[in-house]
Amino acid sequence: MHLCTITQIDREREGEQIDRALLKSVLGIIVEIGMGNMDVYETDFEGFMLQDTAAYYSHKAASWIEEDSCPDYMLKAEECLKREKERVGHYLHASSEQKLLEVEDLSWMYRLFCRISRGLEPVAAIFRQHVTDEGTMLVKQAADAASSNKGEKKDSVGAQEQAFVCNVNELHDKCLLYVSECFLNDSLFHKALKEAFCNISEELLVTVFDLLKKGGSVKLSDEAIEDTSEKVGELLAYIGDQDLFAELWRYSV
Repeated sequence: MHLCTITQIDREREGEQIDRALLKSVLGIIVEIGMGNMDVYETDFEGFMLQDTAAYYSHKAASWIEEDSCPDYMLKAEECLKREKERVGHYLHASSEQKLLEVEDLSWMYRLFCRISRGLEPVAAIFRQHVTDEGTMLVKQAADAASSNKGEKKDSVGAQEQAFVCNVNELHDKCLLYVSECFLNDSLFHKALKEAFCNISEELLVTVFDLLKKGGSVKLSDEAIEDTSEKVGELLAYIGDQDLFAELWRYSV
């Protein structure tokens, strides 16, 4: 369903007339399937739509940057942002607006600043700080929860640990998508992402591994354990002091 819907959106971006009312009904059904929970909408449609949007405008920006002057490029970018905002009002869920416009802003910003000598360095620095701030917030939330819930049952604590690693994984996946789709896998932004994730606490990652190994009273399916272990394994590549992590890991088992 999502592929057909996304195809319709791309057709409209190219100037074709589509049935917006029908599209709104289809997306409304997806929200209703989740009974108001946006997880279904985000998983079955929004994630694919954002990936397609990043790819679509990366392709457009590549041609505009070759054909147009900087002012003309900015005018086209501004017009597209306006149309995307209108698109949200016509048939997308309101929660998609910020994410949709953020993807396009990043793509166009990269295309503009890459034309300037060393112009991407401050952009990468801002990206690194943003990821660091997001990760630090997650770490602080997990630490605060652990401190306030001392003495609670293992299943409650385990659920908090599981939620933490899921949130960190989601942050990593989102930022990696930005690097690949918006920043065209530029090594400068891969480096910025790595430096940002080096700030994620080794101790909390050990706690998450402890959850996966020992389980406590939180029983995860084999598939969930395998998937989460794989994701945490990806995060370990960002840890600068592997020897310290190894010591902490041995202490936890």
